[in-house]
Amino acid sequence: MRMNEIKIVEQLDRGLAYAEACFETFRVFDGCVFQQAEHQQRLQYGLKSYGFSCADEDVNSWFEQAMSAASIQGNDILVRLTVSAGDADWGLLHKADERSSDVHVQVQMILPIKPIPAHLKTVRWPFPLREKKAKYTSDYAESLRAIQQWRCSEEKLDAPMQALICASDGNLLSTLTGNIMIYRHGQWHTPVGDGILSGVIQQFLLRNKLLVACECPVLWLDDCEAIALSNSGIFVRAAHSVNSRALDVSGSSFSIFVDALKGCKGVPEF
Repeated sequence: MRMNEIKIVEQLDRGLAYAEACFETFRVFDGCVFQQAEHQQRLQYGLKSYGFSCADEDVNSWFEQAMSAASIQGNDILVRLTVSAGDADWGLLHKADERSSDVHVQVQMILPIKPIPAHLKTVRWPFPLREKKAKYTSDYAESLRAIQQWRCSEEKLDAPMQALICASDGNLLSTLTGNIMIYRHGQWHTPVGDGILSGVIQQFLLRNKLLVACECPVLWLDDCEAIALSNSGIFVRAAHSVNSRALDVSGSSFSIFVDALKGCKGVPEF
């Protein structure tokens, strides 16, 4: 690691100092965001848990500005919109006159990442499970710590983005960046609850009764026919293998997802 010159500051962004920030990742396709309202509501939920009650019109304005900027870059752009508590003086707690709506909003944009074949490997989550109803930056800092533990442990995970995470009780949770769906005995199942982000795509599929929300034991990986991964960057994609066992990627079991998403605003063809 290269050591750069230090920078003396009077204030720090509280997102950097204390991870007091939330974010949303979404694709802007043909000027639209799939399930935009759900993304905005999840962001508001996370900010409110820090004590920031952002008005609907403010959150909508952030998204509209991000979408407009993305549309200038192209017709299919992956966006990350991060909102932090803004600058603050020394100390963990806000001073009485600092607690305001003067948040920082930052937007990053890239072209959608071309997916690589997903060859999953189970690993055990090393920390206590917590509720994940919003995308808190602190949760992803914990994920980075977990990766280092996996790399140094007997599990020796060489490709962290292929990690299929399970809890200490033997139930599956998710991948590092998305929800999982398990196809078994003619039915798709998905785990929900503590330690699992309430995913926008996952919740859409649940509302359309295409998934059963339940505990998914690790033992199901021995006989499941297919596994799907979902997040708002990839929507739904098939996993090719789990623990070196090949999975069905033919598409027949995935057709219900394709049919449900086809023609929706903000969804590219896949």
